[in-house]
Amino acid sequence: MSTSRQPERELERNPDIERAYAELNQRNHAAASTVEALMYSLRRGVDELTKPDTQRRLSELSEDQLRAVCERLQNFKPEIAPAWTPEEIEALTNIWSAVHGH
Repeated sequence: MSTSRQPERELERNPDIERAYAELNQRNHAAASTVEALMYSLRRGVDELTKPDTQRRLSELSEDQLRAVCERLQNFKPEIAPAWTPEEIEALTNIWSAVHGH
């Protein structure tokens, strides 16, 4: 038997590991690294919303993550980037809503 198949066989024999793996894959939120990459790109301003990478990252956010991102954008410190206006936040949330069918 090949050793490369041992983890798969372990999953077959251990329903607890299989259940945990399934739960990890069903989370409805973006990884923290995705959120941070999105925040970094949004420092450049609202025009970043037109970029495919930004849109992809935005689409991965849960609703709670979206709220947190919006709050962070509105609280940017001037030495980092200009704080986003309500209109800019609305543009971001409109894109997120369109992707999520809201």
